[in-house]
Amino acid sequence: MSKIDKLNELLLTCLLEDLNDPTKCTPGLYQVIRGVISDNKESLDNIPKEAVEFLENKFTDSIPFKKEAM
Repeated sequence: MSKIDKLNELLLTCLLEDLNDPTKCTPGLYQVIRGVISDNKESLDNIPKEAVEFLENKFTDSIPFKKEAM
């Protein structure tokens, strides 16, 4: 595994952990996650549907702006 792959895995792990911490769920966190998702669109087909739905629900329940804006 390359250093970039390790860094990407660590970043994703930390972002997912931050989503479970209400004190870290800020618009800035959602913006970073949105950027990571946009950067990895080609990988979305390999993500289990349940995981995508979890993120969508987390966004819908927590973000201070409408889901459609994403």
